[in-house]
Amino acid sequence: MLCHLFLSLLSSFFSKFADKAKKRFEVPIEVPLPPAESPPDTEYSIDFVNEPQFGVLVKRNDTETVIFDTNIPGMLFSEQYIQISTRLASSNVYGFGEHTTAAYKHETNWKKWSLFARDSSTDSSSNLYGVHPFYMNIENDGRAHGVFLMNSNAMEVILQPAPALTFRTVGGILDFYIFLGPSPEDVVKQYLEVIGLPGMPPYWALGFQLSRRGYGTIEEVKAVTQRTEKAEIPYDVQHLDIDYMNNYKDFTFDEKRYANLPTFVDDLHAKGRKVVIVLDPAIASNKTLESNYPALDVGINRDVFIKVNGTYLEGTSWPGKAYFPDFSHPEVRPYWTQMCTEFRKSVRFDGLWIDMNEPSNFADGSLSGCSKNTLNYPPYGAGVLGSKLDGKLFEKTLCMDSVHHAGKHYDVHNLHSYYQANVTYRTLAIIIPGNRPMVLSRSTFPGSGRFVSHTLGENLSTWEQLRASIPGILKFNLFGIPFVGADICGFALNATEELCLRWMQLGAFYPFSRNHNSLNSKDQDPASFGKAFIDSVSKALYTRYELLPYLYTLFHLAHTEGSTVARPLLHEFPNDKVTWDISYQFLWGPALLISPIVEQIMGLKVAAILDFIPPF
Repeated sequence: MLCHLFLSLLSSFFSKFADKAKKRFEVPIEVPLPPAESPPDTEYSIDFVNEPQFGVLVKRNDTETVIFDTNIPGMLFSEQYIQISTRLASSNVYGFGEHTTAAYKHETNWKKWSLFARDSSTDSSSNLYGVHPFYMNIENDGRAHGVFLMNSNAMEVILQPAPALTFRTVGGILDFYIFLGPSPEDVVKQYLEVIGLPGMPPYWALGFQLSRRGYGTIEEVKAVTQRTEKAEIPYDVQHLDIDYMNNYKDFTFDEKRYANLPTFVDDLHAKGRKVVIVLDPAIASNKTLESNYPALDVGINRDVFIKVNGTYLEGTSWPGKAYFPDFSHPEVRPYWTQMCTEFRKSVRFDGLWIDMNEPSNFADGSLSGCSKNTLNYPPYGAGVLGSKLDGKLFEKTLCMDSVHHAGKHYDVHNLHSYYQANVTYRTLAIIIPGNRPMVLSRSTFPGSGRFVSHTLGENLSTWEQLRASIPGILKFNLFGIPFVGADICGFALNATEELCLRWMQLGAFYPFSRNHNSLNSKDQDPASFGKAFIDSVSKALYTRYELLPYLYTLFHLAHTEGSTVARPLLHEFPNDKVTWDISYQFLWGPALLISPIVEQIMGLKVAAILDFIPPF
């Protein structure tokens, strides 16, 4: 094993553990390189120890607090299993994702978290849509540091009461970046100097947005927009889910159910509103439904689809049988730009929502299964959802031995959404020149915030999920994706009037504010409720609009300096230990405290609630 230790800034450095005898996969994302020589004065010191085994010990010079110490028995470095542990400075650990958690601070009582991009419901503690192997540790004196493992393979982290932390990954190398802070905001800034600063959203994208899966016809969309206008509820953006498509195929629209869609979009533009449409990464491969499908034909001509054993991997998704573009392929950018350009000639969308991009596959691996090898059935499955019963790593995604331009799917699975985000962002910059792109992504990886905003995924209409949305938003600000929000009022199930009221009041202060629900759920857009509900929600939304200049300024600071937008109280008051455990209050920047109501009040109707307690 080879260990490289690179000193960089006064308050950060990185360490790389690799195999000296064999070239192993490394994440092919460029990051800033440190100086060739270490600076003369640093805030830390480094010791190498050999007993009981080789290890690296990093501590602060002034307080002698140990912040990284791998001199713990159990370090392993094999072909498909790498393990390393470090002692923690305290049990105050934040970060790691993507998962649904009830609190912002992690438990350290042997808690395991799997990191592997997965299409799944948020109603579990399993691995979800994105992968972020980054954590922040608040030391006992209130100082903060962060640790980032640049590795795109499936992994598992185990938090232990020592306190300590163990990383286990199925491949790649151990490429650690350590950030000395000393404040929480300093940690975020230093981390973003490595992975990239967040993109600057267009101003219109900060407005309230409406969406749902289940607008069966264009008339249903019109009805929602009309009743929202009549109720004088402010909103700026209308989303269109896969309902608008012809047989759920990208770059098409149903000319029967969504007749005159181009005209409808133009009408929304005339009223000052914007339109965001969804695109999934699965391209229909079944040509019997339609003799000419350019997205398929051009993709084949450019040879941009992911292959397995030399042929295109065929899975299944919303359009039925499907191929999956390889977004790391050099030909995929002109392909994606061509498809988006041609479709925008008909439907003049303003932004793109890239969904199902883990990538999600309704078949496990492919329609013909996957080969019985150690990539598809690794000896260790990192505890990911689907791997525990029969050891397969490809449940609801692609075969791990399928091939991308950037490498085997086994290595680049978690990078799929990052590559698509990059391509889609640059596509919008080309086809809508002079405008900042608006791309919303379900799946993310470190650095995705340069290109996309993020939705926390398919949550449930429950009080538990309302509460969990706050730690989720705070974690993604820590991850460098500050333009984030949960589906307001919940995606699945039916939101009660009281729950939706409180969620709309909370959601008015999500950085990304969108009400979105599912196919079989009842209407939950604000205008579908009664007058008391509309009046209360309008107050919250108009307050958001009054504060938009401040919110826009916070995004500018995040984009230029690397700060958070929505932040936990501990970022402003790290020396106040009470703040270390606060999960359901948060700040916009340093100056605005949001204290939402997150509990049901005796199941009262909205009108009674308004008499019982001020709603806002």
